[in-house]
Amino acid sequence: MAIQLAKKIEAEINAAVRAGGYRSPNEVIREGLALIEAREAFRKAVREGEAQLAHGNVITRSQSRRRMKKLAASFQNTR
Repeated sequence: MAIQLAKKIEAEINAAVRAGGYRSPNEVIREGLALIEAREAFRKAVREGEAQLAHGNVITRSQSRRRMKKLAASFQNTR
């Protein structure tokens, strides 16, 4: 697949590679897509939580912390 990037975006991708955080432009794009997926998963979890709260379904603080640690770990593993 070939895509046309704005010059500013292309420069940002190349700068990220030159800075040493990524091996290639593809790796930058893959991480960006993984972050989008993680953000969407977070938004879905928030919507589900709001719906549960609206129906009176709540969890304890310790249950919440365990879930948040699991979500944070999955977010950190996107690289």
